[in-house]
Amino acid sequence: MGGNLSAVRTQVGAGLPSLEGAILFLEDNRGTGLGEVDRSLTQLSRSGALDGVRGIALGQFLGFEQDDGDPTLGGWGVVDVLRDHLHRLGVPILGGLPAGHGDDPPTIPIGTEAAIDTAAGTLTVQAAVR
Repeated sequence: MGGNLSAVRTQVGAGLPSLEGAILFLEDNRGTGLGEVDRSLTQLSRSGALDGVRGIALGQFLGFEQDDGDPTLGGWGVVDVLRDHLHRLGVPILGGLPAGHGDDPPTIPIGTEAAIDTAAGTLTVQAAVR
């Protein structure tokens, strides 16, 4: 389940399906900056939308490289914001997947069975059509 972080967040209270038992895939591209990622994750967490998530798969977060180490942001980058929010869930987190808004992104079927293996660094997703 999942997709673009900003789009997922806007579905809270407006039709976001239960994420219980799901591996949540998230990616985003820089809009207004790290604060937007922080607000999105805060809203998802406080709404209870992340309750029962079984794993997190993180794709590309494009454009945030310019924030890394910025002293006006406390030296934090997007990885720090993601870690700060997501580690609290106590579930496996796999980052660095080459999926999102980048060039030639792979298609990731949403709503199919999947398995995450952080030790091997893999996300295995079943075909959407059998």
